[in-house]
Amino acid sequence: MANGPGIYNFLPMVRGDTFRARNLASDVSQDGVPLALTSARMQVRALVGGNVLLEWASCEITGDDSNTVRLSAKTADEMQALPTGAHLYDLEVIFASDGAKLTLLAGRFPIIEDITRD
Repeated sequence: MANGPGIYNFLPMVRGDTFRARNLASDVSQDGVPLALTSARMQVRALVGGNVLLEWASCEITGDDSNTVRLSAKTADEMQALPTGAHLYDLEVIFASDGAKLTLLAGRFPIIEDITRD
């Protein structure tokens, strides 16, 4: 594993659009050896140390070697509740082998204003 988290910036998402389920980290490994994960969680905040705006408290772990993190969908209502801005996120995983925690990914989670509304 590299020192520090990998950087992945989400493309801007429109406030109020459904967040589609997606794999965020696939085939987590070290020196080509798959590393099984027991859990993962992700939080979105406006600022480091700010309030949690959106959370995946328990991400799905998939893959033959239990080493892929999948984010579940978020409803349009959940996404509508987010303020616009260039928010920050990080993804924390826990390894099955020794229970070690690692911030695997971090970056921007930008939300832009929607035009069409009810």
